[in-house]
Amino acid sequence: MANKTTNYKLTKPLESEFYDVGVQNENMDKIDTQMKANADAVEALQKGQSGKADLVDGKVPAEQLPDMNYDPKGTAQNTVSEHNLDQTAHPYLLNQIGTCVEAAQNAQDAANAALDAVSGIVYTINVLPSQNGTLTYNGQAQSPSWNAYNPDALTLGGVTTGTNAGTYTATFTPKGKYKWADGTQTAKEVTWTINAATMTIPTQSNSLTYTGSAQSPTWNNYDSGKMTLGGTTSGTNAGSYNATFTPKTNYKWADGSTGAKTVAWSIAKAAGSLSLNKTSIKLTAAKTTDTITVTRAGDGKITATSSAPTVASVSVSGSVVIVTAKAKGSATITVSVGAGTNHTAPANKTCSVEVTLPTKVLNDNSWATIREVSSAGLGANYWAVGDVKSIVLNGTVRNYTFSNLTVNAFILGFNHNSAKEGANKIHFQIGKIGSTAVALCDSNYNNTGDGFRMNTSQTNSGGWNASHMRKTVLGNSNTPTSPLANSLMAALPADLRAVMQPVTKYTDNTANGGGNVQTYVTATTDYLFLLAEFEVFGTRSYANSYEQNYQAQYDYYKAGNSRVAYNHSAVSTAVWWWLRSPNYDDTHYFRRVTTDGNNGTSYAYYCAGVRPGFCKYTRSNVVTEGKRLFR
Repeated sequence: MANKTTNYKLTKPLESEFYDVGVQNENMDKIDTQMKANADAVEALQKGQSGKADLVDGKVPAEQLPDMNYDPKGTAQNTVSEHNLDQTAHPYLLNQIGTCVEAAQNAQDAANAALDAVSGIVYTINVLPSQNGTLTYNGQAQSPSWNAYNPDALTLGGVTTGTNAGTYTATFTPKGKYKWADGTQTAKEVTWTINAATMTIPTQSNSLTYTGSAQSPTWNNYDSGKMTLGGTTSGTNAGSYNATFTPKTNYKWADGSTGAKTVAWSIAKAAGSLSLNKTSIKLTAAKTTDTITVTRAGDGKITATSSAPTVASVSVSGSVVIVTAKAKGSATITVSVGAGTNHTAPANKTCSVEVTLPTKVLNDNSWATIREVSSAGLGANYWAVGDVKSIVLNGTVRNYTFSNLTVNAFILGFNHNSAKEGANKIHFQIGKIGSTAVALCDSNYNNTGDGFRMNTSQTNSGGWNASHMRKTVLGNSNTPTSPLANSLMAALPADLRAVMQPVTKYTDNTANGGGNVQTYVTATTDYLFLLAEFEVFGTRSYANSYEQNYQAQYDYYKAGNSRVAYNHSAVSTAVWWWLRSPNYDDTHYFRRVTTDGNNGTSYAYYCAGVRPGFCKYTRSNVVTEGKRLFR
């Protein structure tokens, strides 16, 4: 706020204030009013003294004296003269006159001083001009407007026009009588600016998703003419990247800075995918493990869980899930893939698992399961020689009819004679009711006639291969799936026949009294077979001596189990039972096991007990070496 003078309250502008004509005029009005008042006071005083005599040589002229009834030349005149000469006469009047004169002189002096002050104010520039408002870079030439600039009083010079953002210097020089407050008239410099244009920091405008190829973002608020793009501007993998934006000349950010700004941009992960090459698995003894191949997009971690780890366990190796059977039952395998470098986690996939592992009790397992175990070569892991599996015989075999006869097949050995007869087999023999060894006997047991006889005549010619027993009674002329009518094979249960496979057996297939001739020992391929002399006894008696070179004693009999068998229909009666080996030295006989379990012989056309064997396996790995070499 401006200051005021003490007496007349004239306005005194501050140095920082601009020159104002209104203020000057107000001050002049105050001075004029006061000077007029002073002049009027002097005039009134003078008028107040108009009735007084003018003194001439200290005397009132006679013509100014009032008419008086006195003697002008008398005492009164003298008295007046003396009074007028007396300096102490009329003291008040004289004092008033002096005061008025002094006041008039002071008023004149004040008026003159005020006039001088006003003249100084009028021609003094107290405020240096400054830029009015702001200028912002627009690519065009621009000039500022000025605060406190009177072109009548000041000359504008220096740089008064600019295009680029920056600071410029103009000059102001007082004209004529005008001067700065410091009394000088030299040019003064004043800076003015063009501000840089303000920009908004760019942001990513598009959405990018991983494609496997390099990609670059597009930008909101990006003008290549105003800013320089740098940093990371292209990427392939999903993730976050940093670009930079640097203002070019004449530009700045909203915060006033001109340095590089870092702006994040991103490539999103692509949608993950997951597929399995299997949706179901069956595990058996033959196949206790299986694999699931996982196909996924990207490199997300593959994991797998089992709903029943005690039934089927899982492990992961690379992109393969390994499923291992643990126990009989069902389980669901859930495969998951986590988010990878460039892909999101896909939805889980499942695979159902059915496990049919065998039990330790042979009779509790199906023939299909037994075959699977046999194929895997794992029979001995679950069961032992001598373990039994029941079957039910139904049908007419030659002259005898079986009607729901439950009889047990028992294990003779595992992988028996595998070098000649093939690996991964379980060998069985039919011949127990409960724990009692039995032989199947017809109505003509121990007599001639149609029934369970080796041949229909008294001959061993052609040996086992050509025998009536092999082809007709047992039914090896056909297959288990299409069995020969009225054969023992046809009387077997269908589930057993469905999994029976042929086995290679070596026997003297010439015989007819030809003697011990090696070439007579050849191979046959059978579904049902009778045991040979050496397979039961482990020694050779009257069989061709070369048979034993191609045979092995069964573990069941090697263990010392009794060879005595009883009639299946009269289990207290011991019977003799056929072996497939012909006698080497005559034309009539085949070998047999006697009622007391010893090695014996009998005519070919006699009916006797039958205890056939069979094998379980899945591959047709029958050894035919004998046929190739000796037939």
